[in-house]
Amino acid sequence: MTDSRFEAGELVLLTSQKGKTWLVRAGEGPFSSHLGNVDLNDVVGRQEGECLETNQGAKVFLFRPSLTDYVFKLKRKTQIIYPKDMGAFVVYGDIRPGDRVLESGIGSGALTLALLRAVGPTGTVVSVEKRPEFAQLARRHIERFLGRPPKNHRLVVGDIESVPLRCTVDRLVLDVPEPWHAVGPASRQLRTGGLLISWSPNVGQVQLVCRELKAHGFANVTTFELLKRNWKIDERRARPEDRMVAHTGFITVAKKIVRTVGETPPAIRDPEAPVPR
Repeated sequence: MTDSRFEAGELVLLTSQKGKTWLVRAGEGPFSSHLGNVDLNDVVGRQEGECLETNQGAKVFLFRPSLTDYVFKLKRKTQIIYPKDMGAFVVYGDIRPGDRVLESGIGSGALTLALLRAVGPTGTVVSVEKRPEFAQLARRHIERFLGRPPKNHRLVVGDIESVPLRCTVDRLVLDVPEPWHAVGPASRQLRTGGLLISWSPNVGQVQLVCRELKAHGFANVTTFELLKRNWKIDERRARPEDRMVAHTGFITVAKKIVRTVGETPPAIRDPEAPVPR
């Protein structure tokens, strides 16, 4: 069994009995909140799931932050890709251990962390970010969560439309303001049979992306969005929450094929689509 005791310097998610959370580090001394004060030095050596008592008598539980916990605590300058969409990138993009992934647009680094976890230590993620300040912030976020610079991550500051890359990748991930401009240049790095996954907040962007995908040798182009609604469950009731995480963005997935100019790509049915009667 893995020892779940906290070490000095580890990230800790302090969690109140009502679900309020704070992201702190074990061993960093006093911490204050509306529930009172605790000494983070007391976290060191304790097990995950234990609790501390504040000077006001409130209990705060100790957990290691999940990737979802961490994503919502990130300092960010752009809209984040929500965990519901990050999961879709990994599953619908079929990103597996050992894969080589090219990511354009690193943002806050949240999706990069999900990609690094998916490809594992034998895979590689190359992130291209046009804005140096975003690249620097994302690097800090990634290293903070992992506790060290990941060996399987390469961060390139530049424009995906012109930066010289000498690599062939299995998956191409686009999260940029105008992804249709990136489809042609970036897809040169994608192997035949590889998957492209693009994220866009509005449908006009999606239409332009789909046009470029069909012009650059992609088939099975699919676009969808995901909605997440939590439910309130207790002894007396079971009902959906009044608020939900509705539209965040559109995800487009496509497969790169070999075809001659003017040839019509094959029509491949979405396995989740209703079967025509």
